[in-house]
Amino acid sequence: MRKRDDSRRGLAAVEFALMLPFMALLLFTLVEGAGAMHAYSSVVQASREGARMALMDGTASDIEALVQAVTQGLKSEAVTTSVTADSASNTVTVEVSYAYHPFIQNALELLTSQASLELVAQTTMPLP
Repeated sequence: MRKRDDSRRGLAAVEFALMLPFMALLLFTLVEGAGAMHAYSSVVQASREGARMALMDGTASDIEALVQAVTQGLKSEAVTTSVTADSASNTVTVEVSYAYHPFIQNALELLTSQASLELVAQTTMPLP
């Protein structure tokens, strides 16, 4: 039968205490990254849908309303839409931008000295 080694008592608790900050940082990064990717995906989808509506002779106010509907899960005051028609190349460009604010307010500011991250998607389509 083996004797218990009392010098190794509590080793698992110490290892857990050493690894906890790294695991918490990893979890925070995953959650924050997922939130940012969801916001960016919504902005890209809104840009594409806005360009499609512009092809169907939608007015700028119709396109902005569609963009607001597609980006419903985002803060509406942080979403901006720009519609540009270029008659020389016969194209229309819809640009949607979103000021992404992280879940923990000061986290991004500590890393980049900016309060928000600007997510921009631009779609250009030829007019018929």
